[in-house]
Amino acid sequence: MKYKAFGAIDLLIGLLIVSFIFIISMNTFKGVSSLKLNDSPVNHQSVQQHVDETVNEIEKIRQQTIDYNKQMLQRNY
Repeated sequence: MKYKAFGAIDLLIGLLIVSFIFIISMNTFKGVSSLKLNDSPVNHQSVQQHVDETVNEIEKIRQQTIDYNKQMLQRNY
């Protein structure tokens, strides 16, 4: 004779096993990453240099635009 609660108990045991496996697998993958950006001064430095170069380039182009506009205003008068 099969009990009615036997299926529910099987589901709870299966859920417990799956959650246990999930917890173990998450702990093993916690430190594994292909992108290690937190402790890499080389990547941080290269990004900062790239940003600095881009900002300097934008400032140079802005100054050239201001000079060009001044020249155009002087030619019109």
